Amino acid sequence: MRQKNFAFILLVGCFLCRIGAEEAKPFFKFNPFLADGISAEETHLIESLMQSYVSEMGEVTYYPQYPEQESAAPLPAEIHPPDYTISGHIRQENDGHFFLLEITNTKTGEVYSAGSVYKTTGELALKARSILETAFSDSMEPEASPAERPEWISENQIIGTWKGETGIEIIHLRRGGRGVAIFSSGAQMVLSYLIENNTLKVWQISPNSERFYYPLPQEAARQLAEGAEPMLWELSLFNGGTVLGGVKLATGVRMANNTVTELLPGGDVRKVRWTKTSH
Repeated sequence: MRQKNFAFILLVGCFLCRIGAEEAKPFFKFNPFLADGISAEETHLIESLMQSYVSEMGEVTYYPQYPEQESAAPLPAEIHPPDYTISGHIRQENDGHFFLLEITNTKTGEVYSAGSVYKTTGELALKARSILETAFSDSMEPEASPAERPEWISENQIIGTWKGETGIEIIHLRRGGRGVAIFSSGAQMVLSYLIENNTLKVWQISPNSERFYYPLPQEAARQLAEGAEPMLWELSLFNGGTVLGGVKLATGVRMANNTVTELLPGGDVRKVRWTKTSH
């Protein structure tokens, strides 16, 4: 099966986990999934699986698609505003079913997404938990503790192969400010870097490619490739030189009907954490 995990973020930041027994669990508002090419029964099964998995993390309220289906009693969100909303989109494609899950932080407007292509809806249902985990994967990476401070960074420490960012298989940094990123789609992006004020700055040199934005619909990927600014990473060194952590800045988008309606330069800000795999 050709499966590609994708983390496409419109306005992204850290998923705020509540730590400690005294903290309340987050409240999730679960919206009906939009589906094209599968039956209502299959859609409901996938929704039910997702709701079950999300309920392990917090309180969940499901919002019916049609207002007349709702109870006259106040909805939980009217009593306790949701911390996150969850939406899903399923569409039929030539090579299977594409599923996109979106989780929105209602306080910040930040959105985490994950998408994959599956040959059958049964396969999609079996992978429902992994899709949910992918949507939260970057945000749930452990952050630097107060005692963990950025270490002194030098070229000798950062050259080598790194991995850990959703949608990118490996990042290889070479001497002389050169590097390359190999995406899950197979696309290669030439990189350049410099060290400034004890921060590693890495930026895109290659012209944009639609394959940098897989699995967006082809037309949306084309629009983004034509108008997006070069990607930029700002990273610090941690954990004895084995971890690079920081932020990735890229062009965000707003979409409607699988088409880009607005480009948001600098609107995609994502926490990233690279782990060194070889020198």
